Amino acid sequence: MQSAVNPPADKARLRWRCRRGMKELDMLLERYLDRRFAIAPEAEQALFLQLLDCEDPDLWSWVIGHAEPPAKFSDVLQRLLGNA
Repeated sequence: MQSAVNPPADKARLRWRCRRGMKELDMLLERYLDRRFAIAPEAEQALFLQLLDCEDPDLWSWVIGHAEPPAKFSDVLQRLLGNA
């Protein structure tokens, strides 16, 4: 199975997309990118990319449990939090 992202140039772009302006989100997203993304199934990688398109306030609310994430993001958010 081939990764949805071709290293190293695309990984650098992804790392840039993980920089959110909120240190806590930056750390969570970058840790997931470093520890899980490369070994994740292609479907999970695609969901992570979609997650990066979400607004910071939504992401943060989902991470801290103040709001329920869309069902499609539940698994990738659990893995993201598991890599924290």
